[in-house]
Amino acid sequence: MKTRSGYTLLELVAVLALLAIIFSISLPSIKGILISKERSELMTFRKDIIYARNRAIIENTYYTLNVNKTNNSYQIIKHSKKNETIRNVKFKNGIKILNNNFESSLSFSPTGTPNKGGTILLTNTNGDIIEITITPATGKVNIYFNRNR
Repeated sequence: MKTRSGYTLLELVAVLALLAIIFSISLPSIKGILISKERSELMTFRKDIIYARNRAIIENTYYTLNVNKTNNSYQIIKHSKKNETIRNVKFKNGIKILNNNFESSLSFSPTGTPNKGGTILLTNTNGDIIEITITPATGKVNIYFNRNR
């Protein structure tokens, strides 16, 4: 008599059920990683704005923050004998630039004051609205989250 080796239907269903359980456990952690990357990108943006303000004071020169909605990016430029791009960053992890109220650029003077106050509106993959405000006169940078849930 010949014996045939193979898997029964019950064994296949059990393996698929175990794989489904493992996948469902790992899914929330993947979402957490994406949210963490978005938050990190947002905090880097805030730090870069503060950096531009502080470097303008230290170096006694003008720094400009250019926000480009179409490329979903921002740029920090140092103004000296020739303009030098310090940072050129494109948002890649779910942050999208919606709008800002200072046209496209915001300049920090050698005293650290912005040429005008402003607000930058962003959104994330959850559809939350994120508002970054730059206070006139002091250049203080604040982040506000408006949840859309």
